[in-house]
Amino acid sequence: MIRFPASDPAKAEKFKTGINNGGLNIDSQGNVWVTNRFGAGLLGMAHLVDMAARLKLDGLETATDYMVRTMSKQTGGRGSVTLLRPDGTQFPGSPFTGGGLPGPWAVVVDGNDNVWVSNFAMPHSPIVQLCGVRTENCPPGMKTGDQISPPGGYVGGGLQMQTDLAIGPAGDVWVMNNWQDIDSCYGTPPEALSTRCGGQGVTIFHGMAKPVHAPQIGPARAP
Repeated sequence: MIRFPASDPAKAEKFKTGINNGGLNIDSQGNVWVTNRFGAGLLGMAHLVDMAARLKLDGLETATDYMVRTMSKQTGGRGSVTLLRPDGTQFPGSPFTGGGLPGPWAVVVDGNDNVWVSNFAMPHSPIVQLCGVRTENCPPGMKTGDQISPPGGYVGGGLQMQTDLAIGPAGDVWVMNNWQDIDSCYGTPPEALSTRCGGQGVTIFHGMAKPVHAPQIGPARAP
């Protein structure tokens, strides 16, 4: 990840996170949450090298196709979330993994400073809620980075392969379905399945998160 002062972009600093970052968000304490679509281990690095080789030899479309197909096969624990303190150092226990993080994409912070993550991975990907830095707002005994959601995340409700998500002033969690059936997106699928490539709509979980003040300018905060 790169940080630079708006007044002097030349003074850029680089901080280590994971592999193939998807999104980032900043909580009320100034900590930075970053999603790592390929996790932070050797397998993720191998995927990144493979994708870079395809980019160099065959171009952007081939490299993107490889990334999408690889992520569509990932299961829980393959992705991860990095947490950096305001000074850029790693928070204890970071990067965080778990069954609800097969391919983390976007990350948002709710009014309790807990974190919600979408996933672009296997069909019917989950969303996951992680305990934030204000652990007094988490279930007893939990520490930062632990999953508040069930071990496999929150599933169902029409969830598909997701990209963005957001939290509204009523505590609703809005999740964007981006892809539906990966096999319908390539080659010549059966005609009856040919329209199943793109994701179908937006899934809303009513009142699941701590509401946030709107419009959101700066870190999330409760109304």
